[in-house]
Amino acid sequence: MRTLVTGSTGFLGSHLVERLLAQGHEVRALARNTSNLDHLRSTGVEIVFGDIEDYESLIPAVKGIEVVFHAAARVTPGWGEWHLFQASIVSGTENMLMASAEAGCSRFLYFSTGGVYGKACEGDTAACESTPCHVDLRRDTYYESAKLLAEQAVFKYHDQDRIQGSVIRPGAVYGPRDRLVADRVFRHVSGPVVVWPGQSDPLYSVVYASDTADCAIAAATSDRAAGQVYNVAPAEGIRFRDFAAAMIRATGGSKLHLTVPYGVSYCFCGVLEGWSKLRRVDKMPYLTRSALRFLGKGVFLDSTKAREELGWEPKVSMEEGTALYVQWRLSQEGAP
Repeated sequence: MRTLVTGSTGFLGSHLVERLLAQGHEVRALARNTSNLDHLRSTGVEIVFGDIEDYESLIPAVKGIEVVFHAAARVTPGWGEWHLFQASIVSGTENMLMASAEAGCSRFLYFSTGGVYGKACEGDTAACESTPCHVDLRRDTYYESAKLLAEQAVFKYHDQDRIQGSVIRPGAVYGPRDRLVADRVFRHVSGPVVVWPGQSDPLYSVVYASDTADCAIAAATSDRAAGQVYNVAPAEGIRFRDFAAAMIRATGGSKLHLTVPYGVSYCFCGVLEGWSKLRRVDKMPYLTRSALRFLGKGVFLDSTKAREELGWEPKVSMEEGTALYVQWRLSQEGAP
């Protein structure tokens, strides 16, 4: 199978490249010429340069490709202006769909997010694929709102018979090279004192990166999956503090735990955001008010459909996954 992976220098895209190569597929990786290519080059994958926001640059990238895996996106939830998310996620996906359809690619697999369910995936009842998606367009939901619009573009192309499209909606994905979920948890529990914002301890669908990549490949290669959406999650939810505790065990230390009022934490995050804006820093702060709400509400998904229709099962347990992440993270100490 001749495949193209967008977002190949990013977290999920790089794991997908590895899994596709391991399964013997031909892989072409789309990357911007400003990206760090060190890890990508170490895999031996074919690299083509282009930008999903530049349609013309995509035409040579999709030539001769059978299956497109579209993972590229602006991944800064709660941080950035709407036009940045619209350009990267919505217009970028439309560009990839047009280029892929014009090139005669047979399948298009889109990486969305479980966050498109909005409030329906919060709490102790898991959201399934038939759960209605609804996201109010606000600054802290720009990422999820853009992802939902991109999904609609994929299914529009599919319904028009321009290309067979499928969508996966992962929960909280973590693993080596993660700059969001695992990174923040690791940094949060690395000190001698772990500070918890309020008493909330929601359920999360925490899934390892390679398992997410395997589900994407299964969906992209299944005739039954054409036109379908699949949640990517373990069979049971995981309490956030249990995930943090697994990370602590992986680091081999014990911690003092301290709980502070949620309001105090919220104000602290607001100060961090304000300071970053004053300094005109483009990089997302370590903690944001959006991230704090995410920690307090959770993302709980039902992945029965993927297991029954695709035969997919997550293979990496939370204990194994956090240990692998910590091992990788410690190996990066002192690295450029």
